[in-house]
Amino acid sequence: MTGFSCAGDMATSYALANRYNGLNHQAVVDIAEFTGSSVDDVRAAHKADLAEWAREQQLRDHPDLAVLDADLDRIRHRS
Repeated sequence: MTGFSCAGDMATSYALANRYNGLNHQAVVDIAEFTGSSVDDVRAAHKADLAEWAREQQLRDHPDLAVLDADLDRIRHRS
């Protein structure tokens, strides 16, 4: 991956705002440039981040699901 040495930090700084406000085209282009990746890669990473964030929120709202989640992860890693 090419781009600036602090590209990960720059992209991460976008994450919180993008979770709440969405990811506009200029932000996609900026992140792609910072990280040396494609616009499609940035959009896919953003979509994955939103899915993971939603999962974290669900676990936070229902702490009992954290135990189930850990068990499912353990089972998946054994397979």
